[in-house]
This record gives sequence, C-alpha cells and structure tokens, in this order.
Amino acid sequence: MCNNPKISVIIPVYNSEQYLEKCLKSIIFQTYDNLEIICINDGSTDGSAKILDVFEHQDNRIKVINQKNKGASAARNLGIDIASGDYLSFIDSDDWVLLTLYDTFVKSLQKSSAEIDIYIFNACSYFKGQNDIVPKIFYSLNDWNNHTSENSIHTFDDCKNPLGRNLSAANKIYRKQYLDDNKIRFLENIKYEDQLFFVKTMLKAQSILLNEEIFYKYRNFFTGSLTGEITPRVFDIFKIIDLVEFEIMSHGKYADYKYALFQYKYSMLFQHYYLCPCELKEKYFTEMKSRMMQAINKNIDRNVMQALKNIEIVGIILNNDFKTFDTIFNRVFKN
Repeated sequence: MCNNPKISVIIPVYNSEQYLEKCLKSIIFQTYDNLEIICINDGSTDGSAKILDVFEHQDNRIKVINQKNKGASAARNLGIDIASGDYLSFIDSDDWVLLTLYDTFVKSLQKSSAEIDIYIFNACSYFKGQNDIVPKIFYSLNDWNNHTSENSIHTFDDCKNPLGRNLSAANKIYRKQYLDDNKIRFLENIKYEDQLFFVKTMLKAQSILLNEEIFYKYRNFFTGSLTGEITPRVFDIFKIIDLVEFEIMSHGKYADYKYALFQYKYSMLFQHYYLCPCELKEKYFTEMKSRMMQAINKNIDRNVMQALKNIEIVGIILNNDFKTFDTIFNRVFKN
C-alpha cells in the first residue's frame, strides 16, 4: 500500500450556499493534504456556483464540474468516474467533517496488514440550536463480532445488525479500485439509493476496517422522528427494498440475512409512512400491509421473529385497517 495515498473527496452540490463554505473549509483544512476535492455543481440556482468558483481559485486541489440537475447519485457517479485518488470519500455539501478525518484514516491504513476495501468511521446528527449531550451515532463497535483490536479486519458477515442502521455512504471511505473492479455505482433517479449502495459494497468487501470515533457531522434539518421530505417519491422505498433483497439473494446470502432483511423491511416501511403525503397514505398503507403479509410467509420462524427489535410494528401493520393504523402511528410519533 502507498504510504501517502491520494483521497478523492466527492461533494455533490445543490443549492447549499448557506452551508457550503463550512463544508469546504472542513476539507481544505484537513491535517492530511494529499486530497483531490471534486465538487459537482448539480444545477444549483442559488449562490453555490459563486462560492465554488472562489474556492477553486484559492486551492488547486479543488475541481468544480457544472452539470444540469440530475440528482446526488448522478453527481456522485460522475465524481467516481473522474476521480484519480486511491480512495473515495463522499461528503454532502450541507455537512462537515472533523479536520483529522483523513489523517486518522491514513494512519489506520498504515497500521493494517491488509488492503482495505471499506473504512467505516462514525457520524452523528447535528440539530441547529441544540447541543446533544449524548449524540445519536450511526453505528457502534458492539454491532460487530470478532472485533478484538483497532486493526481487526472484518467482512459483512461479522455485523450483528447488518441492515439495522448505518446505511449511509457518508461515513465510509472506499477503495476506488474495489468499486471499479466490482462495477459498483449509485443507482440514479431514485430516492434512498444509499441503502442499495451500502448493501452492494458491504456484501462484496473482503476487508472492512472500523473506527468508532465521530468524524462526520450530519446536519439534520428535521427534529421529528424521521428525517426527510414529504413527497410522493416516498414510494421509492418499496423499489429499494426489492433491490436490496435481490442483491442479498443473488449473493446466496438470503438464509444468513433473512431475519435482518425482514426487520429492515418492516422498520423502513413503517418509518417512511411518515414521509407520505396525506392523500397517498392509504395507498402506501395498503402496499405496506401487502408486503408484510408476503414477508411473514417467507419461511420466517415465528419464534425467532419474536426476538427481533421492534417486532410489535408487524402486528400494528397487519392487525389494523388504515384508519386505525394511522391513528396509532400518529400517536407513536407524537410521543
């Protein structure tokens, strides 16, 4: 492994003028400087382009690509394709990272005896005006088996809660050759694409390195029980769940992950009901209930099922009509 690997930091930018400067400064002032900073201006209509232009002229590591609005996945894919780094890092333009992130990563690589496919570090939510005494982190080392030291090398089979949380691409650094060799890219023109990208990358990875320290600050604009935008595109979650299941089955891993997959299904479907427009909630509920009936009949042992986290959600979905479910759901999310 190169002692001074180049890291390509890929930042999709869309109308982020209020937060972009903080994001960029958190990268250009990193204590590790062998960086390539690729900013994809995805058709911004605010002042983001001007901010990018200023930073590009100040730092020759920054490359700005302007394109018509195609979405974050298309922007990330373009960044992957043109990146010249050994490793890739994805940062959202309204978030920021601690200044020692990449220095810590490289030092971890140097201590490791393996060629690392994926490096996972921690992230936490940031709410403006709030100071979280106990930050809501993306993952814990307790989620993983066989972690005996900071140099422990893992595969996805070591993860005890493989689809339970930490499905983001933002708190991971990927070896570029690994992504290229396996032809892994983000699925475009669909929401929740990080979840599919997560499963594709984790299932194929031969070497995963973990660091529980928080290095990424995720700006959370929504202080309710779920982050996101109320939009008809919430129905994309059904497509993503199907694609995640297909990916697991195509790797011959269904038997290993079927209960994790089942838990992922009811958790995601239940949570995303919140993001469904009112006029479409009954349609969403009908599809969700149908999916749950199919899932529960897929060779699921009822005794094992009862040990799953938040399993009561399944009963709430299956045992109620739409109006009763909606009442229960609203009560749950208000408490």
